[in-house]
Amino acid sequence: MISFRTLTLMLGTLLIASISSRIEAAKWQISTPTNVLIDTSLVAAEELSGITYKGPGATALHHTFLAVQDDGGKLLTLDVELSPTGSLVAASTTASLTLAASFDFEGAAYTNPTRNSVFLSEENSPGVREYDLSTGATLQTASIPSVFSNRRANRGFEALARSPDGSTMWVANEEALTVDGPLATASTGTTVRLLKLNVDGNAVSAAEQYAYQVQPIHLSGIRSERRSGLADLVTLPDGTLFGLERSFDVGVSALLYKSRIYEIDATSATDVGTAPFNTGLIGKSYTPVSKELIWSGSAAGANGQNLEGLTLGPRLANGNWLLVGVVDNSNGSDPVSFNTLVTFELSAIPSADFDEDGDVDGRDFLAWQRGTGTAIGATHSQGDADRDGDVDAADLAIWSEEYGAPAIVAAVAIPEPNALLLLTFGAVLIVGRRQ
Repeated sequence: MISFRTLTLMLGTLLIASISSRIEAAKWQISTPTNVLIDTSLVAAEELSGITYKGPGATALHHTFLAVQDDGGKLLTLDVELSPTGSLVAASTTASLTLAASFDFEGAAYTNPTRNSVFLSEENSPGVREYDLSTGATLQTASIPSVFSNRRANRGFEALARSPDGSTMWVANEEALTVDGPLATASTGTTVRLLKLNVDGNAVSAAEQYAYQVQPIHLSGIRSERRSGLADLVTLPDGTLFGLERSFDVGVSALLYKSRIYEIDATSATDVGTAPFNTGLIGKSYTPVSKELIWSGSAAGANGQNLEGLTLGPRLANGNWLLVGVVDNSNGSDPVSFNTLVTFELSAIPSADFDEDGDVDGRDFLAWQRGTGTAIGATHSQGDADRDGDVDAADLAIWSEEYGAPAIVAAVAIPEPNALLLLTFGAVLIVGRRQ
């Protein structure tokens, strides 16, 4: 017979430990991509390198995106039509804006309807600049740490992302700075820097930097034009950062492209934006960000296409999100890449293990309780179980399911953890008296 003391310890342990102990390696998953040629009959388009979501279009099932050309200083407006289930139907260019200055633009990040502007990253300086969407005028140029002036030609700031709540941006060079290491080869990758930019109102300031290791070139070709680099970044509603890597090599008959999308975690990474690393990473000891492969393959066609830009699009009726990418056709000189729009359906892997200790328990409930009511920019650690950027009843339902006691949560007002403790030990006391 189990003693009263043993039973007390067992039930106390069960209160702390979770009935569910699932640990997810990744937070998100994506579908096989679909693609459609962009109709450029109304507005010509060449070398589309960055894309950003502006918002719903004028009519149902239509959405507006902005895409920047990496030559000519042009920002194009795209109309994208989706089916009721979120499938890609059509895409077309509808307008063109000439920007105040022409750089080798690569990444794009829309701000909001009030500010009505877009940030663009460029490879020349490299730099991050903000432009007015009504006039094309330059609104500001972000101050960038001097170490990035060591960029290699045509391998500067390729990637740019802005968080849905507008509080941060991320920018990164395509391949290693000259002071950070070599370019990618078929046997070794290259090390780039992720630069976090804090946004306070409309003011932008440089923050942490992290090393990111890009994969090697996926093939070994016969010509010198080969590379593997970080093509773009995407920030998801829960703050998770995605990285789009692009590898291409020259085969016997055609250019072959391989795209990879990684989930990035900088939790344990070294901030290389500090003094010891201002002269470079070569010979220094540091921990790069960790990354988890989410998808790898051809963005479109048997030989792949030059998928160069990626952005978070609208939320679909089923609760998933759309990732939207754009292909650079290299001004027609690339025989396999065209003006193509690519979409992925993005779904969260729900988890109520908010403290990420491997179980779902009362401590996770407390995290949800503290974060409840956060309407935008919520992180997983704040109680966002479904990773949609807020903390609400839907997140509590996931905690309830994973903890294994939905009836208790649904039937009574949400108790404090101490109340749960009293209920548990009350049951223990009853059992003990009966014994």
